[in-house]
Amino acid sequence: MSLWLQVRGAPVIGLAMVLTLVGLALPASAASATPSPVGATVAAACFLALAVPVAVGWGCGRGDGQLETVGSRPVRWLDLMLAGLAVGLTASGAYLMQRTGLAPAGAIAARDLLVFLGLLLLAYPFVGWRVAAVIPAVYLLAVAVAGGGEDVFHPARWAWIAADGADRASWLLTGSVLLGGLLAYVLLKAKGDERPDQ
Repeated sequence: MSLWLQVRGAPVIGLAMVLTLVGLALPASAASATPSPVGATVAAACFLALAVPVAVGWGCGRGDGQLETVGSRPVRWLDLMLAGLAVGLTASGAYLMQRTGLAPAGAIAARDLLVFLGLLLLAYPFVGWRVAAVIPAVYLLAVAVAGGGEDVFHPARWAWIAADGADRASWLLTGSVLLGGLLAYVLLKAKGDERPDQ
C-alpha cells in the first residue's frame, strides 16, 4: 500500500488539498472576473478547485497500467478510492469553511471539485488518466471564454460551474456529472487497462 501511495504521488495530492483550502481562506478566492466578452463571470475559487482533481489524475497516471492490471492488488478500485477521498475531503472542507465564514466562495469550490472529479472519471475510460486530468481544465477554460449567459450574474446553462454556490440547479447537474463519471469508471473498461502508457 505504501508503494502504491508513493507511485501515485500522495504527498503532491495532499499538498494540493492543503493549498486549495488555504487559498479558499484568502479574500481573493471570492473575487470574480469575466475573462472574455462572451465568457461567464468566473470566481477565483473555480480555478482553485482544479488543483486536486488534476493532481489525482496526474498521480494515477504515473503507474504502469500493464503491470497493475495483472497485479494482485485491486489498483483500479484503490485509484477510485484515492480520487474520492482527496476530492471528497477537500470539497467537504471547502463547504464547511463557507458555513463557518472562513471561505466566502467555499460552496462554489466544493461544487466545482465534484464536477471536475466527475469529468475526470467520465474521461478516464476513453483516454486514460493523463489526458483525463486535462479535461476539467479544458471545460473551465471553455466556460471562462464562451460560457456567458443572459447577464454577468447568470452563465449559460452548460456553464453551471460559474453559477453562485447556492444555485440548486447547478448542484443537481453536479450530481448528474458525478454519478455519470462513477458509472463510466465502474462499467467501462479503461484504455489504461490495455496500454502501458496510460
